[in-house]
Parts: sequence; C-alpha cells; structure tokens
Amino acid sequence: MYTGTDFWKNYATEFYDPQLIADWEQQVERTSIPSIKGDLQLEVYDTGDPTRPTLVFAHGIAGYARLLLPFLMPLFKRGYNIVAPDLEGYGYNGRTRGDFTWDTHLQNLCDAVIYARQRFEGPIYLGGASMGGPLAYATDARYHCADGLVCWCLFDFADREFMTKETNTGRLTYVLMPFLRLSSVLLGKIRVPTEWFVSYDTLTADPTFNDMVRQDPQSGTRISLRGAISLVTQSKPDLPHAEYTKPVLVCQPSADQMTPHRYTQRVYDALASPQKRLVDFEGGHFPTTVPPCERWADVVDDFLKGLQTKD
Repeated sequence: MYTGTDFWKNYATEFYDPQLIADWEQQVERTSIPSIKGDLQLEVYDTGDPTRPTLVFAHGIAGYARLLLPFLMPLFKRGYNIVAPDLEGYGYNGRTRGDFTWDTHLQNLCDAVIYARQRFEGPIYLGGASMGGPLAYATDARYHCADGLVCWCLFDFADREFMTKETNTGRLTYVLMPFLRLSSVLLGKIRVPTEWFVSYDTLTADPTFNDMVRQDPQSGTRISLRGAISLVTQSKPDLPHAEYTKPVLVCQPSADQMTPHRYTQRVYDALASPQKRLVDFEGGHFPTTVPPCERWADVVDDFLKGLQTKD
C-alpha cells in the first residue's frame, strides 16, 4: 500500500501491528547530527526522563533505523530512551545508497553515542541487530564509548569459517580478495547487488517479508565495492573478545540461517565479561511477528534492571 519514503509502513500493516505507525508518528523524533560523511539521520525515542538508561541501536546490512521499529517501540514503552541511526549509505541520509565502509559506520555509531551522552544522563548501552551487533562491538572496542552491549546476534566477520560458509562468495572470498581490493581502489563507488555477497533468502523465515525488503527503497539492496571489501578488511575488532569486560547481553535465534547460532556462541564464549548473558530465541534471523519482539524487550529490560540493581 505504501511507496517511497513511506514504504516502511508496509511492515507494520502486513506483519506486526498497524498501531506502530501511529506510535512512531506521535512519539519518535527525527533529527540529524554531523558525522564523517555528512549529516547522520537519527530516530530518537525520548521517554522524557533523561536519567533512564539509553540504548543506541544499529541496523544491519539489509535494514535502516525505521525497520527496527517493532524491536524498539516495545523497549521504549518499558521506559528506555533509544537512539537509532541510519548508518552511512542507508535509510534517509540522502547520499548514495549502499556506499559506505565499515570504519565509517564505526564513526557513525560513536557519533550517535556522543549525541546520546549529551542529551541523556543515564548509562548508555550500544547494540545492534544482525550486522549491527558486530558493528556495536567493534565501535566500543575502538572508541570505548559505551557502558555495555545489547545485541541481536554477535558474530565475527573476521571468522574465516563464517566468511567462507555463510556468504555467497563462499570459499572464493579470500581467493577473490586481491581482485576486490584493486576494484575497491579503482572502482570503489561502483555499486552492485548486495545479494552478490549475502542472500536475503535467509533474512527471515517468510519469503514475502524478504521480498518486501528487496523492494524497499530505503533498504540495503545495493552495496559499493569498497563497502563490500571493507566488511572483510576492516572488520577485525581493535580489542579481542577475550579482553572485553563490560556487560553484554546477546540474543540469538536458534534457527538462524543467515548468521547461524554457532558463530554467536563462539564470540559469546570468548567474551571476558563477568556480566554476560546469552538468550536463545525461536525462529529465523529476524522476527516477523510481534511476540518475539515483546519477548526481546522483556529480556533486555530484565538484563538492564539487573545491572542497575548491582550498581
């Protein structure tokens, strides 16, 4: 029913709850901040209480901030401030769709955290869904800007098994690396279909939802060559997981075919944090119904309340 900049409303009406549209229009503030490539669009869920904890939450390779609305609105209604950026090359930033680098996204997230600290007074947790999980970890590993992590999936792009088994380039990923490096230098801004590298067939368990993402003009259907190569060459975190000691909550779908459970389990086991929790969810990579989104909000609420009690 919806097209153009309103395309996101189709997800609410077809899969979640149409009330989400009115909730977003009435309660979510749109603003922008300067970042490395220009103004960065933010969606801010402000409870009115600056002392409440704040979550800065990143989308993945297929999404943008508003696609996370079913995830974020339930958490906002439980009393959490939220800052959700459209990372460079995605959403409503107004620049070339799909053109970014991993390092640019880390700076984007750091800038969003800085904004959150200036606006709110409570603890700031950094997180993300899908690729947003590794981005959140790598951002805090580099900039040490957050008080902890809250992630839906937390895998490692530097894991050779992941890159060779879970991408469309498969075992050719590292064989093609010299060509990709050269291409990114000479033709870096050239964009190709994202599904050359990762299939959206496993984005959710619902083919209709996956096709809707493919049609979404704000989603990550195309990627620049420099963006694609940066996922391999820039994604190794500055701080090993075994040296990360801040609180970490990780939620992971047990039937995830895009980023299978074992990769998140591997990262989780390596984390040195004495306050960490891994919670399994039924279903595929991204939920397409309301109940898992509500359960996610309950799990996050319980974890963060536990941290406040210990403080």
